[in-house]
This record gives sequence, C-alpha cells and structure tokens, in this order.
Amino acid sequence: MTPFGIRNKLKAIVKEFLGGGEGTKAPAAPERRRFSVIFELPDGTSFEAEAKEHDSLVLASGRGPRPISTGCADGTCATCQVVVVTGEEMLSPPDDHEEKTKKENGVDPSRRLGCQVAVLGPGVHVKIINVLGEELVES
Repeated sequence: MTPFGIRNKLKAIVKEFLGGGEGTKAPAAPERRRFSVIFELPDGTSFEAEAKEHDSLVLASGRGPRPISTGCADGTCATCQVVVVTGEEMLSPPDDHEEKTKKENGVDPSRRLGCQVAVLGPGVHVKIINVLGEELVES
C-alpha cells in the first residue's frame, strides 16, 4: 500500500471512530444577527452601515462610504473616538483597556473608542469624530 493509500485508510478509520461517516460535514457556525447602525459625520451628514452582532463600530463603519479613522492595531491610540447619540444600552460596556486608553490620551470620559465597542443590538447611532483620511481631532 502506498503512503497515500495508508493516509486515506487512516482518515476513514478516524471518521468512523468519531461517528462521522461519508458525507458528514462539520457543523456550521450559527448565523449572527445583523443590525443597522447610523454613523453621523462631523459635517452633519450621516450614513447607515450593517453590523453583525459583536462587530466593532470601526468594522461596521468600514462597510460605509466614510469609515472611522484608526491609528493603531491594539486599541491604544484613541483615534477612533465616537460620541454615542442613541443606543448606548445596545453597545458593549467599556472595559478596563478602553478606560485606560481614554485616560492616557486625555479623551472625554463620555466618548467611546470605536475599535473597543461591540454592537449588541439595534438602535445604535454614533457621531464619528475622525473620519478616515480626514483626521482632525475635535477639541
């Protein structure tokens, strides 16, 4: 028997042992709920973008025409600030990392960091402070 033949035989034995016969597929991941989020821009215009449950605001805004600006890969720069207009209860609560980053960067405590906030339900409306490519930190 060739090495390839042995591998096929071992795969068949393992499938049978684990209870998975021919045609058995791995279970699909459950579909995440989807919500519309309103993103208000500094110029007063707005757009809607879809967020899957537990997506960050940064990720969801990237599905729209003018996403939230980010400046780091670990949630420490505070470039992605947003003001929650409505739906605070439909967002994940601030964790220690977000609070520490806001304090270290002198961010108004009422603001949230878009990279650290997860969308959990409907009715979220936020104001973006820095739009990607148009960064001007509001005083």
